[in-house]
Amino acid sequence: MHHAHSFLAPLTEIAAPIQKYWDREYDDVKILSILKEENLFDTEKYGLGIRKFRAYRTELGLVRARTANFTVNDIVNDMIDLRQRHPHAGYLRMKRELRARGKEVKRSVIQEYMHRYEPDLVRRRIRRRLKCRRFWAAGVNDVWCLDQHDKLKRYGLALHICVDPFTGKFKWLRVWWTNSNPRLIFGYYLDRVKKDGYIPLVTQSDPGPENFCIAKGHSFIRQSLDSQLQGTLQHRYMKEKNNLPPEIAWSGLRRDCVPGLEDILANPHVDYSCDNPPQYNVFKWVAIPWFQSELDAYAKLHNSTKRRAQCNKILPHGPPDDIEEHPHRYNALDFKVSMNCTSILEVY
Repeated sequence: MHHAHSFLAPLTEIAAPIQKYWDREYDDVKILSILKEENLFDTEKYGLGIRKFRAYRTELGLVRARTANFTVNDIVNDMIDLRQRHPHAGYLRMKRELRARGKEVKRSVIQEYMHRYEPDLVRRRIRRRLKCRRFWAAGVNDVWCLDQHDKLKRYGLALHICVDPFTGKFKWLRVWWTNSNPRLIFGYYLDRVKKDGYIPLVTQSDPGPENFCIAKGHSFIRQSLDSQLQGTLQHRYMKEKNNLPPEIAWSGLRRDCVPGLEDILANPHVDYSCDNPPQYNVFKWVAIPWFQSELDAYAKLHNSTKRRAQCNKILPHGPPDDIEEHPHRYNALDFKVSMNCTSILEVY
C-alpha cells in the first residue's frame, strides 16, 4: 500500500493558481504555502515539496531572473518597443512590463540599460521630489474614491477612475468622450457592483454635479439595505486636492502610460478636428476602444503587482487583487456590503 504522500500533486490541478500567484510576484515558498493553505490540491492524497514545485514552475515556463540571466543586449529590442508606449517609466515599471512579456529580468540589468542608453531620463527621475500627504482608510471596501481626468480632453478623450485606497486597487479606469454626465458615472459604479456583488460603506469624490447621481444612488442603495441609514448621505465630498488616492493614481498614469499614447495621438497623420462632427465621430469610434484596451492592460498590471515598500506607509504592501481577495492574510477587515443579483437588477 502506498503512503498517503507518495503521489505528487498533478500539475494540471495547480497550474492556474501557480500562474496567478506568479503574476502577483510571490516567491516559491509563499506560493507553495498558499496552495496547501487553500487546499488547491488534495493534501491527504498528494504531496508537493519545494524542489518538485520549482520543477513544475519551470515546466510552465516561469523562470526566475537569476536563472534566466538576461543581459542588456537581450532586452534592447523589448525596451525600445516598450519605450514607445512608456517613454517616462522607471525601472520598476519596465521590469513589470518585461515580466508581462515573459522575460524575468534582474533590476540591475534594467538599471544598466537605462544608465547606458537613457542617462537624461535617469537624471530627470532622480531630481523628482514628492510631498508626503496623509490619507486614512479603515479596511478593504471602507471607501471608494472617484475622480475625473480632463487633461486629454484636447484629444476628445475624458477619463474616470475609482480607487479603493486601502488596497490601492483600481475598481474601474474608463475613457469616453465625456466624464461630466452624472448618469454615465453612476453607470460605471453599477457595472462594478454588478460584477463584484457588493458595495463599499462610503463613496468619495470632489464636489461637482457629475457626482450627484453616484452620491444619491449609493446612499439610496445603502439605505435600502439598512433602514437605520435613512436620511443620511453615504458619500463624502472632499475639497480640492483632498481626494488624494485618485490624484496619486493620475500621477502614475501620467508618468507611466499616457505619454506614449499622447505621442501616438499627436502624430501629424492623426489629423482631425473636434469641431468637425464627422471627423470627430470617426475618431471616437476608432480611438476610444483602442485607448480603453491600453487602460485595461495598465489597470490589470497595476492590480496584480505589489507596490514598492514605503517606511511611512502602514497600509498593506501586497498586490491589490490579493489584498482584496484575502484581507485576512494582511490582518485587515473587509467592510463590503453584499448584494444579491435581484437587488442589483432592481437598481438597474
